[in-house]
Amino acid sequence: MFERKTYKKQALASLKSQWLDSCLLSTIFLAISGLAGCISIFGGIIISTAIWGILSVALNSVFMKYCSNPESQKISFPSFLDSIGTHWLPSILGALWFLLWTFLWSLLFFIPGVVKGYSYSMMFFVLAENPKIGIEKSMNISKILTSGHKADLFSLHLSFFGWWLLCLFTSGVGFIALLPYFKMTNLNAYYDLKKMAFNERKLSPADFA
Repeated sequence: MFERKTYKKQALASLKSQWLDSCLLSTIFLAISGLAGCISIFGGIIISTAIWGILSVALNSVFMKYCSNPESQKISFPSFLDSIGTHWLPSILGALWFLLWTFLWSLLFFIPGVVKGYSYSMMFFVLAENPKIGIEKSMNISKILTSGHKADLFSLHLSFFGWWLLCLFTSGVGFIALLPYFKMTNLNAYYDLKKMAFNERKLSPADFA
C-alpha cells in the first residue's frame, strides 16, 4: 500500500543528522540547475536536460548510499562527485530518453505527457542504483513500478505544493532545505514500490542486476 505520509516521516527522520550536508548539496544542485535553465532559455534544451540528468541521478545515488548504510555512509560533497563520475553517461542518456518520450506523448495532448512523465519517473532511481542496467530497461522497470501508482505519485508531489509555495516567499532560499526532503521522500516511495513489485512478482531482484 502506498503510504505517502510514512514516506515523508521517514525522510525527515533520515535527514535529521544530515541537514547541513544535504543543504550544501541542494545549494550546488539548484545553482547548477539554474544555470542549466538559462542555457535552456537560449535554445540549449538538450544540454540543460543532460545537466539535470547528471545532477539528479547523482543526488539520488548519494541518498541511496546513505540509506543503505547510515552508520558508515554520509551525505557529502565527495560522495556526490563520486556519483557523478560513475553515473554521468547513463544519466545523460536516461534524461534525453525521458525527454524524448515525454515530448512525443505530449504531442498528443498535455495530460498524456504528464502521465507518461510519472510512468518514467522512477528510472532515475533505477539508474542511480545500477548505472549499468541500461536505459531502455530502466524505463521499462519504471513503468512496471509505477503501474497503478501514478495517481499516488501525483498526490505525493501535490502534498508538497504548500511547501513549494512557501519557498517562493523566501526568494527561493527555502528550496535549499525542501529539495533534500522532497528527494528523500521520493526515494522512500521508490523503495516501497520496488518492494510491492517483488511481493506481487511483477519484478525480481534479478531485474535490477
